[in-house]
Amino acid sequence: MRSLILISVYLSKDLFNRWLETPGAVLARVLIAVSLCLLFLFMSAGFSLTEQAMEKKIESFGVNTMIVRSIGPSPGQSRAGMGELLEPLGEQGTYFPFSMLYVNATLNSGKKGRIVLYDDASLPALAQLLGGLSKIRKPVFLTGYGYPEAMVERVRVRDFFFDAEVLRPPRVLRFVSLNVPVLFIPRSMGGGLANYTVQESVLFMARDPSELPGILKTTESLLKAEGFDRVELSSPIQWIGELEDIRGLRLKAQAFGGSFVALLIVLIFGSIAVFEYRQNVFATALFKSFGLHWAHLALRYLADSVFWLLLAFLLALELAKLFHSFVFRAAGFESGLLDLTLFNPYQFVGNQVLLLVLLVASLVAVLPVCQALRKPVGEVLG
Repeated sequence: MRSLILISVYLSKDLFNRWLETPGAVLARVLIAVSLCLLFLFMSAGFSLTEQAMEKKIESFGVNTMIVRSIGPSPGQSRAGMGELLEPLGEQGTYFPFSMLYVNATLNSGKKGRIVLYDDASLPALAQLLGGLSKIRKPVFLTGYGYPEAMVERVRVRDFFFDAEVLRPPRVLRFVSLNVPVLFIPRSMGGGLANYTVQESVLFMARDPSELPGILKTTESLLKAEGFDRVELSSPIQWIGELEDIRGLRLKAQAFGGSFVALLIVLIFGSIAVFEYRQNVFATALFKSFGLHWAHLALRYLADSVFWLLLAFLLALELAKLFHSFVFRAAGFESGLLDLTLFNPYQFVGNQVLLLVLLVASLVAVLPVCQALRKPVGEVLG
């Protein structure tokens, strides 16, 4: 036992002296390992944030929601309107048909908004979306963020002017508004606006979300059979498949990224270990001639790699936290997703896969040295 302690102390002292003699090699290993760990951490965090953004999007719209869009009929073309054709959907949930104009509304601030024409018969469904009929005090109203609710805004549409009361839009209307103000005008008050080219649209919220996949397929087939061109049919339920695809892609990227990190660690750390072994081959032979087992020397090389890789791993976790907001804000992610107190992808426990990759790579990196250490002293010096 005493001999093992003495051997450990001596090898530790020798290892520490090597670090002092070759600070450049030590710094190079740490910087390379930290850089590789940061790339892996940011890649994994990017996929996780994308999944969270998709989940948030699905939650905000609701999995029971569907919106259908199509360009209005061309001059001379005779076909049923989309609102009339899909009217039976009203028996299965909230059914709101409307027309979206390709003309923009201009607010007092100069900001542009979208225009929706709705029929009087659609008012109950619209009131339900907005939280009750009492919310709609005037037939012409504006939904938008950043405006005081109940404020009256003068809005210009070409040569028409409307005094619209501002209402706070529900989250589901982001499907329609795309986060810009929307001016709602009854078709009976639209006058000549109805003569502009419109996009026929339907917003539908099923009472039973399990029925929505079948409704999507039926709606798409019906519209194609009725001669609707360039139909755009969207639903958060379709994004669930995309979310699963993102998760599968994340696993593949982590496997590829982990293999790439491991390969570079093996090549770089292994090359440095072999170079140090060749520099100290005579001292190593001398230790073995004194009865020191090759396994003790191999543990010295392994401890060297593991120590610096573990230090690089911990440094990378802290640096990733420091630059997280800057990196992903530049990548276009919402600030609400970047709060590390709510979601921290750089916790030690959550990155055990990367730690395992580093430990395995450190073991593989010293295998050539271990093989050389097992050779007899005479063969090494000969």
